[in-house]
Amino acid sequence: MSNHTPNFNGFPTDNSSSTNLKYDLIASKFMTGVDNHNKRKASTLPIGASLGIFGVIIKIVISFVVLIGLALHWILKKKQ
Repeated sequence: MSNHTPNFNGFPTDNSSSTNLKYDLIASKFMTGVDNHNKRKASTLPIGASLGIFGVIIKIVISFVVLIGLALHWILKKKQ
């Protein structure tokens, strides 16, 4: 690398093959880190979604119990 090319904190600005390889390696490690973060974040279910699913299950159970209660009420009313 020549002396007249600026060097920004160890990151040269020339367009040589060694500089391009260095930037490719840095970009590859950065993208791997971003992908790993996204995979970890996607694998955990947020608490809001967990409570939402739990709420839907409770609503279904309550609706089923009310439906059975109404059916029993209707059957007993018809029997009398």
